[in-house]
Amino acid sequence: MNLKKTTNAKLASAIKKMTADLKKLNAEFDRRKKEDGTQAKAQKELAALAKKYGAATIKKLASTTKGKGRGRPAVAKRAKVKPVYRNPDNSKETWTGRGRSPKWVIAAEEKHGGRDKLKIANQ
Repeated sequence: MNLKKTTNAKLASAIKKMTADLKKLNAEFDRRKKEDGTQAKAQKELAALAKKYGAATIKKLASTTKGKGRGRPAVAKRAKVKPVYRNPDNSKETWTGRGRSPKWVIAAEEKHGGRDKLKIANQ
């Protein structure tokens, strides 16, 4: 912004906007400062309780309470996918065909001549 060429009206408008922004920032700063004070107070109370009743009791109590925190939301369980491929050399090793190929699939493809040979029958 070239101040020499700027009109007084534009300067006044810019000062008003900066003043409003500064008020917002000060309000946010005060809110965060108050929040930090509340957290510090809660931490002191928890430390006193842990000292009085033992840290294990406090942890157990904290784990049983259901709070609406900032944790990750629960992800719905997905249906289990049936395996599509089985290792001919070790029948306990199976693979659904999703994701990265296991090492045994790569080795079995070379040994038995392709992935089609590894498919489980009746699927």
